[in-house]
Amino acid sequence: MNDFKKDILKDVKRIQEEMDLLFDHFYKRKHPPVLTARRLWRPPTDVFETESEVIILSEVAGMKRDDFSITISNNILTMRGERKEKSRQSRTHYRNMEINYGMFERNIYLPEDIDPHRILANYRDGYLEIKVKKKKKKKGKEIKIE
Repeated sequence: MNDFKKDILKDVKRIQEEMDLLFDHFYKRKHPPVLTARRLWRPPTDVFETESEVIILSEVAGMKRDDFSITISNNILTMRGERKEKSRQSRTHYRNMEINYGMFERNIYLPEDIDPHRILANYRDGYLEIKVKKKKKKKGKEIKIE
């Protein structure tokens, strides 16, 4: 029974992510939506912060640097790309197929204190790592109150 609940939760999460992507296209973006006739996929992505930067780590194995693009607008970092399917043999019958191919897009909402001009991206060993530096915090002057 627990496996059944996990499968349902995974399906609900996938539906929620696809609805988020759809709403992002229609309400937050000025570019036309990616055609939904092709199945979109979302690469697994971790987002975490240190004191000085926000780090986005995305698993996009089997791609080349030219297969994806990264943009930032209004503190939303967008990763887009396409992983092309390896050519299949004509008589191939899959018993299990879990690797996603085709177009993808991920929108990462960043905190307000990032510096959009200080972004570094590195692609190595199937992982895309993006580091977005935070603005230096101004230290307030301490005032002693009597």
